[in-house]
Amino acid sequence: MKKEFIVLSVIITIISVSFFTACGEEEQPKNQSATITNLFGAGFTATVKGYLTDTEWTGVVDKIEDALNGAYTGGGLTQKGRFGAAYENNDVKIVIEKNSLGYSKWKTSEDGKTMYLAFGALNNDLQGSVTAAADKMGVPEAGFAQVKDQTILPSIFLS
Repeated sequence: MKKEFIVLSVIITIISVSFFTACGEEEQPKNQSATITNLFGAGFTATVKGYLTDTEWTGVVDKIEDALNGAYTGGGLTQKGRFGAAYENNDVKIVIEKNSLGYSKWKTSEDGKTMYLAFGALNNDLQGSVTAAADKMGVPEAGFAQVKDQTILPSIFLS
């Protein structure tokens, strides 16, 4: 009886410790990264990065890809040219930030190669955000991307 009591006590202790440890563990954020390929059906790529938990990261890349492709497909010739100019070198980075200081939905880097998206705004007109960011990244007049190929941006935008 004494042996059985000890064995039972050990089993209960192990189960209790396991239960409380599992319940008390919080998912920790970590650097996440994925590459979107064949954007706009034109073979463009972009790297999406963020310091998020696995749960937060789930679905982020798909949302961004859908928003980018939707904005491109739904846009006119001007919009398509701007997306093409912004993504032509396939070195675009899209950074998801949970603490988006200084902006509420999006911002771009000065070199026009990085788009920052606020994590809290991913479900709030994401297509509008990526369109506005691509406009800023892909328009030579904005001082960011320099258009190198007239086939990507119609000549009416190069004068």
